[in-house]
Amino acid sequence: MVNRSSLGYESAMVRSRRRGLKVQILMLADCTPLPSVGIADLLRKAVELSFGVPGAPGIPIEIRLIAAGESRAVRGAGGIEITCDATLAEVTPGDLVVVSALDPDVLAHLEMNKAVVPFLKRAHAGGSDVASVCTGAFLLAEAGLLDGREAATHWAFQGLMAERYPSVKIVPEAIVVDSGRIITTGGATSFLNMTLVLVERLLGEEVARACSKMFLIDVNKPPQGAYAILAPQKQHSDEGILRVQNLIEQKLSGAPSVEEMARAAHASVRTFARRFRKATGSSPREYQQRVRVEAAKRALESGEESVASVATRVGYGDPVAFRKLFVRLVGLTPSEYRARYGRVQAPGGVAAVLA
Repeated sequence: MVNRSSLGYESAMVRSRRRGLKVQILMLADCTPLPSVGIADLLRKAVELSFGVPGAPGIPIEIRLIAAGESRAVRGAGGIEITCDATLAEVTPGDLVVVSALDPDVLAHLEMNKAVVPFLKRAHAGGSDVASVCTGAFLLAEAGLLDGREAATHWAFQGLMAERYPSVKIVPEAIVVDSGRIITTGGATSFLNMTLVLVERLLGEEVARACSKMFLIDVNKPPQGAYAILAPQKQHSDEGILRVQNLIEQKLSGAPSVEEMARAAHASVRTFARRFRKATGSSPREYQQRVRVEAAKRALESGEESVASVATRVGYGDPVAFRKLFVRLVGLTPSEYRARYGRVQAPGGVAAVLA
């Protein structure tokens, strides 16, 4: 799922086709090296593959790993050490600068890699294209490059991004948002889809299609809602709201009314609604819908009940209304979701699904 919203800027990658392209992929301190190394390897292989595709432009691409710190040796998560080609201080920005994902403690890793921010500002101001994978979008936002723009980031961190950078227009379901000179992506492995976007821009649609087949990359990846897992949002100190959240989870088929929930919280309806949103970030109705849909997803993944039966079990007597809600929150119909994530008719759990 690629959202394209070009703002009229000419891509540096397109301008540089004749003389060759310089790609810089930033290796962030204490973060997973998978996206950075993966992008470098996929681009290299795409260039090799392009020589066998009739009509593909022969474009030399220089791909370099750049260390975000002072040393070329970057120690990533889990102790994996990567020796890069250069450090930020040793290079001027290339035609494309790619920022990898920050690991789960996003704000701590943002601070740890803050030297990247002025480099990104300088790169974009000087005409470079920039791209981010997953939570790497926080570094682009910190540099002010996403102000007023549409952007993608991992579904689990969209709330934090919206709170910290309110001027960023987050596209919740997008796997890739391509706005010309800036490209952002959703979850970490969405670097595969982003790389296909880059390959298509540089080497043409036929090479991108060949890459998707050769490297088994799903170009029809479902929207992020299909992957999202409900975060119960219980890291707060309001005991009355916690009681209501537990009540919602216990009464899926007979959803409590707002009045019943307010009584459980020992509050008036108005006060309860305000407290609930403050504690969870959602209205009671929105939270209730997400809890029910999450339960439906689990049922569709593990069982063979009909969609209508699942709808009834989670409190929706009207299968049509349930289907509409499911599509809105997940991005797939219940049947499509089951086809992708449900068990096949064989033992073995995940192994059976992948067989």
